[in-house]
Amino acid sequence: MFRTGYLQVLLATLGILITLVPAAESQSALPRRLTLPQAENLLIERNLTVLAARYQIDANRAGRLIASYKPNPVLTIGAEQLPFYSPIRGSFPRLLNTNPDAGANPVYTLRIDKIWERGGKRELRTSLAGEQLQASEAQMLDAVRTQMYQLRKAFAVATLARANLRLAETSEQQYAQTQALTQVKVDQGDIARVEIYRVTAGRLQYQQAVLQARTGYDAATRDVLNLLGAREQDIAPTIAQTPGLRPVSTEAADSQIPDSISNATLDLISDFDDRPLFQSLSELRSIALAERPDVLAARHLLASAENAMQLAYAQRIRDVSTGYEYQRVGNDHSLGFVLQVPLLINNNQRALFTQAEAQKRAAEAQVKQAEVQAITDVEKAYQAYLSARRVLDLYSTTNLTQVDRLRSVAALSYREGASSLFELLDAQRAYSQAMTAYNQARSDYQMTLWDLEQATGRSLR
Repeated sequence: MFRTGYLQVLLATLGILITLVPAAESQSALPRRLTLPQAENLLIERNLTVLAARYQIDANRAGRLIASYKPNPVLTIGAEQLPFYSPIRGSFPRLLNTNPDAGANPVYTLRIDKIWERGGKRELRTSLAGEQLQASEAQMLDAVRTQMYQLRKAFAVATLARANLRLAETSEQQYAQTQALTQVKVDQGDIARVEIYRVTAGRLQYQQAVLQARTGYDAATRDVLNLLGAREQDIAPTIAQTPGLRPVSTEAADSQIPDSISNATLDLISDFDDRPLFQSLSELRSIALAERPDVLAARHLLASAENAMQLAYAQRIRDVSTGYEYQRVGNDHSLGFVLQVPLLINNNQRALFTQAEAQKRAAEAQVKQAEVQAITDVEKAYQAYLSARRVLDLYSTTNLTQVDRLRSVAALSYREGASSLFELLDAQRAYSQAMTAYNQARSDYQMTLWDLEQATGRSLR
């Protein structure tokens, strides 16, 4: 019912993976250079939460098969009253013949008992187990949804840290040039010596930005390793390459990685997506109610509770047990038939029906809560998306170009002696703050897109 669109493709992929050998036995080394699509594929294969959900599907699939079985017949074979000692004839076992003067004659019994279920109990059990299986499939997709969201958040943190680190390193290098130029001016007597103290103190914020960006990037790599169920020793060693020669497919990506993190635990390759969405809020609500896995899981659990209530009512219909018997008593042969019907005196199954009815009402409340939560998540994510889109639009190419031009003009003016150090430092600080805010705006916008995909339960691209 719920295997449509994005979920259909994802469930089909997971179905293929489930038929493979256990992931713990087949996992290979983790590549050190990792793109977001590669990490998403590895998460489906390696994430421990997803693996646990996949094994639960296997258990529920076996449970559905067990529920469809008919009760097994019971075969009874008996041998009774076998005389092994006769005081008249001495110790002489008599296993087949009848002795009319004996107090015991051998009795052999062959009996088959079979339970005839009534009230459609087996069909209801099978339907109940089938709904539970579909609920576990939806719960696995929900595990993929939540874990994928955490993975994307980690990549967003890494991408932001990498962009800020690249900006901070560039700004620090330019600041070092300003500091060297200021020292020359002080030595020549063009400006007061106090300016060298000012420019030295101002460099601290750039050095701090570099350290913070490195720390953020390292924390993001740890989160990615955790989500992929891996440790540092699971990462494949880097293959040495001839200096100056790089694969064409990764050259562009490598150029985006600052040298200071080129030897990090993982090279996380990703970029921000600035494209707008085209779905309306009403469309996003409809998508969430139709395809979000936790909503679908709650609906399947409700259907399972309804079947459980019907099954509980069917327990009041008595099952009949029949027995077919053959006996040999000495030299005589006989046939027998036994019919057993339970007497509902102490337990008439009314309490079981009351329990199942209460569980159904609880499942109905859970479905309503899941739907309300889905709508709430979509609306919150959509409002955050609109706000992030407006903030991102503030940083147009023209505005950023003007900030960069202001810094360049201030640097040239200071070099020529037409402006003060204070004006240069102010222009550099304004540029650094503007670019840092721009990186943050791109990161926030990317996160709102992923928040919407998390809220709707499907890819919106």
